[in-house]
Amino acid sequence: MTATPRLFLPLLAAGQAQKHVTHNDALTRLDALVHLTVDSCSQGTPPAVPTELSAFIIPPGATGAFAGRTDQIALFEDGGWTFLVPRPGWQAWVTDESEHHLWTGSEWRRDSPLSSLGASLWGVNGTADVTTRFVVQAPASLFNHDGAGHQLKLNKAVAGETASLLFQDGYSGRAEIGLAGDDDLHCKVSVDGSAWAEALVIDAATGEVSLPATPWASGGNLLLNGDLQINQRGFAGGALAAGIYGFDRWKAGPVGATLAVAGYDLTLSAGALVQPVEPALWGLSSFAGLPLTLSVEGLSGGALSVTVGSVSGSIAAGTGRRSVKLTPAAGDTGALSVSLTPAGPAVTLRRIKLEIGRRASTWAARPATLEELLCARYFWRPESAIALDAYQAAGGAVGQTLMLPARMRATPSAAFAVSGTVNVAGGSPALIVLSRREARASVTASAAGRVQASFGSIAFDAEL
Repeated sequence: MTATPRLFLPLLAAGQAQKHVTHNDALTRLDALVHLTVDSCSQGTPPAVPTELSAFIIPPGATGAFAGRTDQIALFEDGGWTFLVPRPGWQAWVTDESEHHLWTGSEWRRDSPLSSLGASLWGVNGTADVTTRFVVQAPASLFNHDGAGHQLKLNKAVAGETASLLFQDGYSGRAEIGLAGDDDLHCKVSVDGSAWAEALVIDAATGEVSLPATPWASGGNLLLNGDLQINQRGFAGGALAAGIYGFDRWKAGPVGATLAVAGYDLTLSAGALVQPVEPALWGLSSFAGLPLTLSVEGLSGGALSVTVGSVSGSIAAGTGRRSVKLTPAAGDTGALSVSLTPAGPAVTLRRIKLEIGRRASTWAARPATLEELLCARYFWRPESAIALDAYQAAGGAVGQTLMLPARMRATPSAAFAVSGTVNVAGGSPALIVLSRREARASVTASAAGRVQASFGSIAFDAEL
């Protein structure tokens, strides 16, 4: 054996000449390693003018004489560098950090975070890593006050990042509370750590509370027939010319539209689908300056461009309910056009919703009879014909009053076709609109006797 097993001190050999040299080397090594002090554990380049007190723990990526000696101890002795491979338990005081380090066998680790630098990794009964740098594995943890109150602070760099408490089951997320992606307070839950349902949002600017996943607390839909299930015109899908209505309340934009509906899935292939929305219908004088959120479900195929009045935004494709917040400008008064346009190729989506507020809430359909009445305020087509059958003198009128199911938005125009006429004077069939709620069908007898006529394909139109 030529050196000691722990500190690698050189040993005197039997019959060795100049024993004082070996002895002095051992003393020099002891002088360096006992109460070892190094200048730095982060300096990767040897100093230009080292002294007999120069010592370093060599970091990764070192250069010069330190190259390739990561984690070794460099000691300047007798005008040159000596390198020692540490053993587990070796300790060193790092001067430029004012920290005590120890070698674990695989890394130099701060023994105790006494200075402002702290420990880069800290595990209590657990192993920390470069992502989770502080780990506590215990039945409970306590953060106590130091004289009065106590705050646990979670800080993020910018509004678009996340500062939250994440509750996990088997390291899979189940609930999260915090500032997730903005500065509003969010509370959301998940059954699998992948799909999340937002239960509560508190607006940072106003303190407004919304419950996006709670049907009874959801915002009302300002759009009519948002699921396109009402189809009084019998539109079979396909191309719509500019400004022409297909499914109730939905018309084609300025360059037309191509669409199809299968169940609740709307596929919009080209052009824009538009619905004019009246603030007066919802008890408002204007939408100007009012934050609105438009949302759809299961958007696939690409992004969806959305315009409300003069403001526009985009909804990215993805599962679940996707949304964009838009605030109409000061000049956006009166009825506003809500326009949906594929940003690229055809898109498929379901259940379109426009609501007041900054958050998208869950879909909540109105009762079918109420939805039909709201649509009938703009367009109504009776499901049956009006049959006129009476005896009348020549030139006498035969008529029947028709009550509309809902008071229309404005005095409507009327369209109709007449069939099965008997003894009807030419040019006399008429469907006269008496008011926004009432109309009268009539014919004139050509001669004395029985008069018959059937009014079909009736439609009352007060669309915007």
